[in-house]
Amino acid sequence: MIEGILLIDKPKGITSYDVIRKTKKDYPKGTKIGHTGTLDPFATGLLILLIGRSATKLMDKFHKLKKRYVVDAEFGFETDTQDVTGKIVAQADDEIVPKKKDIESMIKESFLGMIKQVPPNYSAKKIDGKRAYNLARSGEKFDLEAKNVEIFEFKVMDYQFPNIKLEILCSTGTYIRTLVKDLGRELGTYATAIELRRVQIGRFRIEDANGSIIEVDKVLKMLNE
Repeated sequence: MIEGILLIDKPKGITSYDVIRKTKKDYPKGTKIGHTGTLDPFATGLLILLIGRSATKLMDKFHKLKKRYVVDAEFGFETDTQDVTGKIVAQADDEIVPKKKDIESMIKESFLGMIKQVPPNYSAKKIDGKRAYNLARSGEKFDLEAKNVEIFEFKVMDYQFPNIKLEILCSTGTYIRTLVKDLGRELGTYATAIELRRVQIGRFRIEDANGSIIEVDKVLKMLNE
């Protein structure tokens, strides 16, 4: 069996683990399959699967790679999940219309470089062995600790109020929907992620998700270049 990585363009509405379970059916029983970072069910885009034991040993190398996302967001409201799948919990009382120059200034001032970010309650973070999203769904109150994440690029691609399209290059562990929420609040209003797509991890791009396995030797060469 060929061991290596498989680039998947994950569709909306399924979990990353759903993709793994489906992929396992295409390989001999007992084949070890891992991933290099999950995507929320509402998100689409690049999911890298590690096929075979030698490939899964590369997981730590992938976790160090930068990730690029494109997110469509909307100003004026906020949800409990920080994305369009959640329940609206806050809406702007006044019609605050941020100017593009003010958005770009705020990004430059507060959202580039090493920043602290509090993960969303609806996330896979664990608290006493329990997933945060399960605790949130059951109505339990809890606080997650702020984590350091690094934002390398944060660009406004298009803006027609209340809709904005952003491109973000960041470190592993960054929550894009939280960046959107925090940006909205810093601008004196609210914002929610509507569409989220991961387009690149390190040198691996969504355009290369063609269903073919990239063998371990080639992957190592690409990671070390």
